[in-house]
Amino acid sequence: MKLIDVLEKGERVGDLVVKGKTPVKGRLKGHQYMELEVLSGDHAYFLMYLGLYEGKTPYYLPWIEWFSIENKTPKLTFFDSDMEEYLLDLSSSSLPPGGRLFVDYSEDKRTLRELNTGVPPPLSRLGFLMLQHGFTWFKDWYFPEGFNEGNHKLQGEKPLNDERRKKHLASIREEVEGYMESETLTPTIKERAMEISSIR
Repeated sequence: MKLIDVLEKGERVGDLVVKGKTPVKGRLKGHQYMELEVLSGDHAYFLMYLGLYEGKTPYYLPWIEWFSIENKTPKLTFFDSDMEEYLLDLSSSSLPPGGRLFVDYSEDKRTLRELNTGVPPPLSRLGFLMLQHGFTWFKDWYFPEGFNEGNHKLQGEKPLNDERRKKHLASIREEVEGYMESETLTPTIKERAMEISSIR
């Protein structure tokens, strides 16, 4: 997977370097975990874990998962940063059509607040960014796993083809326009909604 190759070498983003440790085997065939660090001078700060699935039987479509995200390190506030933008771009370009990205937003206070108050996922701060990076189908998830519950995650899926992309976008526009008619929008939400309404 492109993302693994790039992050194992390390990549400079502004004044910082983001680097992944050697992946370790996950629970499924083709499933790995990678720990990401932010490097600043001689210091390394934990950023997040990545779950990476390359697509094997019985789940053929690959996915990337970001979880346990450390929003604030001494050198970086992650959400709304160039680092977040870079990793979204890298994740999207590493996934084929139909690939999925799951992002833990439990420390993303703006996205958490927006989704908890009924803002449609693609209109939320995180969902809108994911839409701009090629994800056109969304689901707000919570995974109950006994005593191993994960945090809230937003799933974005890349369309399988252009026909599916157009259907996804039409569905998003319909959902957003319905929300605009029923709610009083903040200027930021209104700006996102107007941009989504113009996407074809």
